[in-house]
Amino acid sequence: MYRIAICEDEPSMAQENEAMICRILEARHFQRDIDFSISGFSAAGPLLTALQKQPSAFHLLLLDIGLAQENGMELAKRLRELNVGCSIIYITSYAEYMSDSFATHPLEYLMKPVDEERLEKAIKWDLQKNHRPGQIALPVRGGLRKVEAKDILYAEAVNHKSAVHLPGEEIPVNLSFREMLSRLRGDAFCRCHHSFVVNLEHVLKQTTRGLLLDTGTELPVSRTYQQEITKRFIAFLK
Repeated sequence: MYRIAICEDEPSMAQENEAMICRILEARHFQRDIDFSISGFSAAGPLLTALQKQPSAFHLLLLDIGLAQENGMELAKRLRELNVGCSIIYITSYAEYMSDSFATHPLEYLMKPVDEERLEKAIKWDLQKNHRPGQIALPVRGGLRKVEAKDILYAEAVNHKSAVHLPGEEIPVNLSFREMLSRLRGDAFCRCHHSFVVNLEHVLKQTTRGLLLDTGTELPVSRTYQQEITKRFIAFLK
C-alpha cells in the first residue's frame, strides 16, 4: 500500500490536497484503503512522533512550510536527521524558501494553490522510482509461490482459473480471473481483453492486431478495452 501523509494546518487546503491525491491515484486504478492510504496532520508534533516510532510509516509527505508557529522545513530537516526516507513535496505560499529546501532533498516544491498537473507528475515519478509493487504471492498447487511483479508479462483466464506468464514460464494459479485482476493493481497492469491483463512495462508497442511485448509475444486487444489501453499506455510512457 502506498502510504501518504498530509501536514497542513488549513483545513480547506488539506481537504483540497487530499481530493487531488485521490483523483490522481484513482485515475491510475488505485483504490483507497486497498492500494493507498492518506493520513492527515494539522501540526508538526504528531507527525514527528509518528515517524519517530515508525520511520517507514509513510512513503510520501505533502508538507506545508508555513505551519502555525512552526516551520515545516525545520521538521523536514529533523526527519532527515532521523533517517526518515519518505519523499517530500513542499506545499507553500513562500517562494523564498525554495533554495533552503534543497538540503532536505524534496521531490517537488509547489506553490499554493497547488497545480494538480505538477502534483500528478511528482506522484507518478515517486511511484515509478520508489514504490513499484514488489513480490506477489500466488496460490498454486501445493501452496504459495512468490513472484516479482516486475517480471510478470501478463496473466490470462484459463478454464475458470488463471495463469501468470513470466519470461519462459507459465504458472497455473488457483484464482479466478476476477480474483487475479484484484491482485495485479497499480499503474503498470492494465486489462486489454476479457481474458488478458498485461504488464505495461513489457509492452514495446501497439500494433494493428494488439500489443507487442518485449519477449515477442503479441496479445490481443478487444474493442471494449481499446480506448483504455491506448490511454494507459501513452500515460505510462510519459
